Amino acid sequence: MSQNNAIYKGFKVSAIVRRAPGGGHGATPVPAGFLATVTITQVSRDSGSLRLVPPLEQQSGRTPHDAIALAVTHARAVIDGMSTSVAHK
Repeated sequence: MSQNNAIYKGFKVSAIVRRAPGGGHGATPVPAGFLATVTITQVSRDSGSLRLVPPLEQQSGRTPHDAIALAVTHARAVIDGMSTSVAHK
């Protein structure tokens, strides 16, 4: 089973996975069967949680695990980018 909630560098990464919309009868099959969308929330002990950015773009994969793994990896890269931009200010 894929882990769809994780804490990374003080941020909660949550992935929601769903089946990709399939074509109707006779339509070309969709190569990626699952889509995953992640949200990033800053975790704070004092004031609860704060949603940091809107949900990120969907990532697709042939299995739920693949879609979640790609989405979480993308979210971690976004968090790393935010950490870098804060460090440079």
